Amino acid sequence: NNKILDLMESYYAHIIDNMIISVEVVTDEFFNANPQRYTGLWKKVGTETHPFCGKGDIYLHAKDKFISAQPFPSLTLNAVTDEWDAPKPKPIGNYYWDEKTQSWILSERI
Repeated sequence: NNKILDLMESYYAHIIDNMIISVEVVTDEFFNANPQRYTGLWKKVGTETHPFCGKGDIYLHAKDKFISAQPFPSLTLNAVTDEWDAPKPKPIGNYYWDEKTQSWILSERI
């Protein structure tokens, strides 16, 4: 029944300059009935094509895709994989990036 679907809450991400500035939870009916409130670029998220995202995450307009916010200033966005790359390749194993030393540190966690 479409009437029931209209009453379900959805998540909408507000995007300015390719950055998520907020995510609002409203019904589709309310969102569609209030275009003056939702000006600019909004994307419905939490769907198969647009997974959840959060404030500060990035929207790649050309790929219609969300990615996580840049975790550290030294990391750069890989245009092919859409992943954040460290200045040095990650060694094989359980390592994490240490921004302070600009190096990979072996994690003691399994």
